[in-house]
Amino acid sequence: MNRQAIPSVLFVLCAALLAGCGQNLIAMASSWESLGCCGIIILILDIIAIIEVAGSSRNTAAKFIWILFIVFVPFLGLIGYYIFADRS
Repeated sequence: MNRQAIPSVLFVLCAALLAGCGQNLIAMASSWESLGCCGIIILILDIIAIIEVAGSSRNTAAKFIWILFIVFVPFLGLIGYYIFADRS
């Protein structure tokens, strides 16, 4: 598998897992154990995205902005990075 495809595959798996949380997602929020797995997956994907940003050929300011976005808004930052960032 191509090394650049790994974060995308993990992102799709995370999205599938979150979609599988289903109708009772709000009810599950009161139980930390049930959302712990989703949180760990998001944390791992955030770390992968930060490593990918740090190793990219962007200028320092762009790297810094993307990393701040991913750190302070983890789920939306991750989605935004994989949708809007030029990762070529």
